[in-house]
Amino acid sequence: MKILRIDPENPEKELIALASTAINDGRILIYPTDTVYGIGCSITGNIKKIFEIKKRSRKNPLSVAFSSLEMVKRYVFLTSKEECFIRDNILKPYTFVARKRESIPELITAGKNTVGIRIPNHRVVKGMIENAGVPIITTSANISGKKAPVSFDEIDEEIIAKVDLAIDSGRCRVGKPSLVIDLRSGKILREFR
Repeated sequence: MKILRIDPENPEKELIALASTAINDGRILIYPTDTVYGIGCSITGNIKKIFEIKKRSRKNPLSVAFSSLEMVKRYVFLTSKEECFIRDNILKPYTFVARKRESIPELITAGKNTVGIRIPNHRVVKGMIENAGVPIITTSANISGKKAPVSFDEIDEEIIAKVDLAIDSGRCRVGKPSLVIDLRSGKILREFR
């Protein structure tokens, strides 16, 4: 397991490229977001291992992180109203729930026809995804039910030991999990905690 320290304000292209290669190779990463530290892999990577590392039930869906709204539209069905809502709130720490396309594996969504989508407002993770050209799984880098880590040193050693690459970019700006909004109903499914 390798740890990369990447400046969140001025990420080095070479380090972003290393992380992107790991994504494209199907490896599991710990990475910073605007909200909390996440754990993930490409959406075609070893998703089962993410559930195992987190000790998470496969009945609980995972979310997917994208680099842009344009990337989202390749994997998710959006009405023009839903697209406008995302565009208006793209910089906010939100997860949007929308109807998925078949390219999102059912293991990610626990068999549901919807998926949680994030466009993190963080240069490191956005750069990794953009450079890799594929979306990644995003879920907090903690054992299920435990507090989500807002800085690298809060991540459980047990989790760090089981990933292929970990990225330390200091403290996450928001410092709490994202607000979850169902785009179809407009309902808030999870408040900020």
